[in-house]
Amino acid sequence: MTAAPALASLTRRLRRRAAVRPAHRSARPAWTFDGLHRIEVVAPDSDCAALLLEYATPLFPAELVPGAPLTVRLQPPPTGPEWVIELLALVERWLEAAPLPCAKLLYGGRSYLIRSSDHVAELVAGPSS
Repeated sequence: MTAAPALASLTRRLRRRAAVRPAHRSARPAWTFDGLHRIEVVAPDSDCAALLLEYATPLFPAELVPGAPLTVRLQPPPTGPEWVIELLALVERWLEAAPLPCAKLLYGGRSYLIRSSDHVAELVAGPSS
């Protein structure tokens, strides 16, 4: 009895996805951001966003999300948790190169503030006298 409503729900979802897809398959990238595993990193300006894209593209599929604030969307691989370490190393490298004190990451409906190691060291040392 419960299989019929579940099947109807699945059919509706598949129809919605089909309606959203572009007509030409060649126009669609080899990767998509449809899954729950996408990460968005907020950049303070276009130069910082471009730098993040430059650093991220060898590791993850990445794109600039149009609108404000400037956001770079990353798609980590769906298998294994190893990508988290790569992501944190990427963000740390970007924060140091930009230089920025912190970055806001959005993942799974939550927001995370990642601080650069230089900024954390300043917070631990306290104000200089």
